[in-house]
Amino acid sequence: MNGSLNDILPEPVSEDCEKILVDHLKRKLRSALGVSVHILHAMEARFGPEARDVVRDMAERAEYAPRPGAGDPRSDLRSFCEALDSGCVGTHRWERVSDEPDRIAYHYTRCMWAEIFRELGEPELGYLLKCAGDGPAVKAYNPALGFERTQVLMEGDPLCDHVFKVESTSDGETEG
Repeated sequence: MNGSLNDILPEPVSEDCEKILVDHLKRKLRSALGVSVHILHAMEARFGPEARDVVRDMAERAEYAPRPGAGDPRSDLRSFCEALDSGCVGTHRWERVSDEPDRIAYHYTRCMWAEIFRELGEPELGYLLKCAGDGPAVKAYNPALGFERTQVLMEGDPLCDHVFKVESTSDGETEG
């Protein structure tokens, strides 16, 4: 299982030290994410349920600026997933369940974001702020890449099943 802080630290730490560090990170993240929940609730108190509708609309219409210089889709698939692995250390636990030239799949069994937003009673807000952007972020990295997911921890599923894939090659060939 991946996600240990020891994956990125120059010197390994004990499990007890890692737990202290991750718990500290979670407390800080919970405090910051709590602000977004308070803002939404204040907006709903003042403007009614339309405030939440605005957040939903923003999430649905979110556009990510394309990454300049998108390269070969297969190479970009690898580099995107390497950056994802590095960025999720400490806040997620996962297993790479498929690693093919045109498809990389993960099972995420821990997501600190999901834990916190669920503790705060706002998994929908968490989904809108964190999960809804997964597909558009992949497309912004390289328009020839795609993303699929059928299960989401934020929505109470036992895991997130992320699949990143090459949808078309640089010569325009569509993948199956």
